Amino acid sequence: MALDADPESLSGAEGGKYNAEDVKAKIFEGLVWLDPESVEKPLLASSWAVSEDGKLYTFKLRENVKWHDGEPFTSADVKFTFDEALAKYHPRAANMISRRELKVEAPDPATVTFELNQPYAPFLRQLTAMDAPIIPAHVYEGTDFKTNPANENPIGTGPFKLAEWNRGLNITLERNPDYWAAPKPYLDRIVYQMIPQAAGRVAALETGEIDFAADYYLAKTDLPRLMDSGQFQVREGGSLPAFYLAKMNITGPVFAKKEARHALAFAVDRKRMAQQVMNRFGRPGIGAWGDGFPWMVDREVNYDTLYPYDQEKAKTLLEEAGVAPGTKVRILYEATRPQLVTTAQLIRESLATIGLDPVLEPVENTVLVQRLYEQRDFDIAILSYFSSGDPAIGYHRLYLTNKDNAINTNASGYSNPEIDDLLNQATAELDREKRGEIYKKAQRILDE
Repeated sequence: MALDADPESLSGAEGGKYNAEDVKAKIFEGLVWLDPESVEKPLLASSWAVSEDGKLYTFKLRENVKWHDGEPFTSADVKFTFDEALAKYHPRAANMISRRELKVEAPDPATVTFELNQPYAPFLRQLTAMDAPIIPAHVYEGTDFKTNPANENPIGTGPFKLAEWNRGLNITLERNPDYWAAPKPYLDRIVYQMIPQAAGRVAALETGEIDFAADYYLAKTDLPRLMDSGQFQVREGGSLPAFYLAKMNITGPVFAKKEARHALAFAVDRKRMAQQVMNRFGRPGIGAWGDGFPWMVDREVNYDTLYPYDQEKAKTLLEEAGVAPGTKVRILYEATRPQLVTTAQLIRESLATIGLDPVLEPVENTVLVQRLYEQRDFDIAILSYFSSGDPAIGYHRLYLTNKDNAINTNASGYSNPEIDDLLNQATAELDREKRGEIYKKAQRILDE
């Protein structure tokens, strides 16, 4: 299988980029998994019950599950994971845990309960290996999570174990012979091959050097040719939407004023961008969170009507914002992602046309994370966000106030108490129609 770069870490305690989560999902497990229709199914939990008010969840855990080092898996691991790991180090889970004042109890080794301060619509689907991987308490308890050796040699309950990690070259996983769901897994091993360049990943597929590549790692312009060649098995489509976006640093000098942000929206031909970057596999976003979940989208308020392509309008708005011609604009993005590279190039072209001095700054992932969240050292950042099956899990962190510079959470510096309140309301509302109306109100504010 192809990877674009080394994962920063294989720590189960921390949420990471796709290349890390891709590997970790074979090593660690959550209490549930999502089937191809995005329905929650038992994994480390064998069953569960939910109280009528939606605030108390009781899980029965699967018996005879062992960690890769042979120690038994129990409810104590679940409680430790949520209290000591996810609440502190995992951006998607931490947001849910803190805002819901989650209380986790382990009354016996096979039972765990979760009590929330108010209902949380996507709670079950946030218990997957992607968003809440269970880690071994006996390995992490009393240690520094950031430097624990298990981050480089992870111990999970999953179908595969880490056999070898040659940084810059490959990661090899081997079959877990003691996996609880025998006779699974059916493969002896999985080898992730590091191939930094998108063209190299395509060539590796075509020559048979690799057997599989997620489209995440491939330039969308190559996909039709690969799909139509007859050489490959293709699975197209999915139920968990995602989007690409440009985040503007509103704490910096260029985009501090709303008029400057509007100028960027007018300056970019988004239809052309979607075609050149995504080919037939994407479309221009219509608002603050795209249209992947139709029930939450107000189609009457969209970017096509708010910000039609108009570079003269963009120049006027820059003048109103006090952004002088020739102002330097730093465009930050991950160098190994072909879609992000092309997006950055097109934005540079658009900004140069309206008189600014755009500078491309491609970096590796570890540098990107530091500059985005720890230092907020950028003007525009090109990013992708995955929904994890519900907007509260994947999208809220784009817009919620982030005072502490939490990783993978709102890099722009935007802070609006009204938005914080609306998004909080949306997670507590279990009726989808009512929930959708809350999101539409928030969308109208965010789009502006």
